[in-house]
Amino acid sequence: MSAAPKKMSIGMGLGLLGGIVAMAALAYSWNGTFESVIPVAFNLLVATMFFATAGAFAKSAPVAGKSIAVIAGVCVAVTLVSMFYGSTFLWVQVFLLIIGIINVAIAACPTVIRYADTKKAI
Repeated sequence: MSAAPKKMSIGMGLGLLGGIVAMAALAYSWNGTFESVIPVAFNLLVATMFFATAGAFAKSAPVAGKSIAVIAGVCVAVTLVSMFYGSTFLWVQVFLLIIGIINVAIAACPTVIRYADTKKAI
């Protein structure tokens, strides 16, 4: 049984950090009016995608190796859409975008892909 690459743990940690920051942005964007529903929804979607990315980097590798990069790429795309909409502060969105790009780079690493393909649950 081989140990998971350190990059898997880093990717999971960054995904969890991104999800927590997006949840904080979600809480901040709610002001009790109907107009705040869309920013809250965007921040919730971003948080969900970051948590999904963190789950894809699990040691049990629930998805195939290249699927991790796809999930991380969708997370970056959702963050960009949220950034263009202006759902929260720009610096928070830039921070989340940087985390997402780092996760894509980690997911595209050959050792991560090879490990995930050997440990795939399904």
